[in-house]
Amino acid sequence: MTKILVISDLHQGTSITPPAGIRVVTQDRLIENLIARSHDAILIAGDFQDYMWNEGKSTKSVSLVKKRIESDPVISTLNNADSPVYFVWGNTDIMDCEKETTETPLTDELRGWFTTEFSNFNDCHKQIHQMSDFTIIGYQDANKTDIYSSGKCWEETAIHKELRPIIEKLSNEQKKQLIILTHTPPRGILDFSSLGSRHIGSFYLREIIDDFQPKVSVFGHVHYLGGYTKYCGRTQCINVSSFGLAVSHDILFGQSAFEILLDSKSEEISTSMIVPHYWEDKKKHAFVEYRSCQGCGRYAPFARRQFKYCRICLGSRRIQNQETASKV
Repeated sequence: MTKILVISDLHQGTSITPPAGIRVVTQDRLIENLIARSHDAILIAGDFQDYMWNEGKSTKSVSLVKKRIESDPVISTLNNADSPVYFVWGNTDIMDCEKETTETPLTDELRGWFTTEFSNFNDCHKQIHQMSDFTIIGYQDANKTDIYSSGKCWEETAIHKELRPIIEKLSNEQKKQLIILTHTPPRGILDFSSLGSRHIGSFYLREIIDDFQPKVSVFGHVHYLGGYTKYCGRTQCINVSSFGLAVSHDILFGQSAFEILLDSKSEEISTSMIVPHYWEDKKKHAFVEYRSCQGCGRYAPFARRQFKYCRICLGSRRIQNQETASKV
């Protein structure tokens, strides 16, 4: 049995302002607690730091970004963990150094420096990593949409041309035990964005999931549905982004993390969500409350006591409303 910790969208370097009266567990304390649970591997689906956004986008900012990353307690803790870290870059990670130019030498330089400096981090972008009986392959950054159209975002055809051929060359057993690690979700799978009120996942990533049916698909990026899992055929899809009602970091409700138990000899996959806590008026509460949704009846996490419908139902309702409005 292989035990994996999966997390995403830590957004280190960006301050989070919690609601009044609420004290949030810091990310470094959270990561220490998660690592203490002992895992065979740690998977990070991107956006684990935002330093380039804060320090600027010129050549002068490179040394500042390096210093911030070197002193980051979360990155240091993960680099010194007993378990190897497998990761892909997200669309906010060391990006936009050249602003809107097509060339990204500074971005490439910083990303190369990171993987050399932090040896416990294994870059999975278009790389095959063997972990016990399982194969990990990743694809970095996010697909380009009308919401995310600049920075480190790729055209849909890129993942079709670059990731699919690598998977096709795997043995049948490797394909069966495959874990795909991406920042962006597959289209229509836990990818509904409250920022644009639409699905924003990748069409070609969804095609890859449908065609090859990997064992697990891990992603983040869409905070609105962080903390949910859903099957796509035999593939267990997991959105592990920090969850909230929008991408704005001051209204995220918590960091979702999952423990996955995998057995190469069994189709059964066990996933359990781990969440931090907050304190309100000296009383400890779970960051999310689990109860039945009044729409679909599923047992789901709710970020506010007054919410009656889970985020999947809320997303479906918005889509239905849009479709109805367009017909009028």
